[in-house]
Amino acid sequence: MHAQDSIRGTLMSLAEVLQREALAAPLAVTSSADGAIALIRHRFEASEGAMGRPAQLRLALAVGGGGRLLQRASGRQALDARWSVGQFNVVLPGQAGSYVSPALEVVGLAVDWAALCQPPFAAAELDPLAMTLHRDATVSALLHALWAAAEGGVLSDALLHAGAMAVLQRLAQLAQQTQRSLKVVRPLSALQVQALLAYIDASRDGRPTVTAMATALGMPTSRFGRALRAATGLSPYTFLTHHRMQWARTELLRGCSVTAVAQSAGYANASKFSAAFRRVVGHAPSICRNLQG
Repeated sequence: MHAQDSIRGTLMSLAEVLQREALAAPLAVTSSADGAIALIRHRFEASEGAMGRPAQLRLALAVGGGGRLLQRASGRQALDARWSVGQFNVVLPGQAGSYVSPALEVVGLAVDWAALCQPPFAAAELDPLAMTLHRDATVSALLHALWAAAEGGVLSDALLHAGAMAVLQRLAQLAQQTQRSLKVVRPLSALQVQALLAYIDASRDGRPTVTAMATALGMPTSRFGRALRAATGLSPYTFLTHHRMQWARTELLRGCSVTAVAQSAGYANASKFSAAFRRVVGHAPSICRNLQG
């Protein structure tokens, strides 16, 4: 890496926290002269711990690795989703909680909001982006371009500031879009979610389509998907898979064979079942069998 491996002022404590999370190789970090902005690239090992800093915004774009991400924060619905390459996660200033992260390589920004000379907007305006994963070509392109400039030794302080402000402005646009969609879409009620779970359980030997699940609730397919995501943060397929894998885990712990559980969960191919189970639960089905034994 040609980027500077140093960080100044108010971001020093953040670098130390990130270094502890990294556990091994030093972080590759370049920072602004005023210490308000840091650009980071690193491969983090799987880890868990406390999440959030009082005055700092963190944005991490996955460029390698990935797996199940779990985040919990007070007053918010938990995030439990697969973090894939190309998706980014935003932790807002003051968003305290806990996390369990997979091993992954990230390019990201850390911003000390209080230290910015001219904050472009109130950090609270990004609240709709918290506790979800996002995919946006503009954010991805900006972060990659900033890091390419850092590696090439041509990332000036002015360019880092301008690039970071462009990322923040794009985040504000995405937050506004998300807020508008939440206002338009009425989330599924708790009773509707329970009815959906009952339908999934009743048709466990098959793989219900999104249309079939929407029909079971008497809803148009397009509105069903948006309403389910608004209520749970999950797409219909992800919701179905997560529920089935949690049921499968219970059955495996009771002593049922992997093949039998896979078939009962609607998977004719045991290897596909194992892959889905590992994605959701975080380990192979055989580990449940070993625990049961």
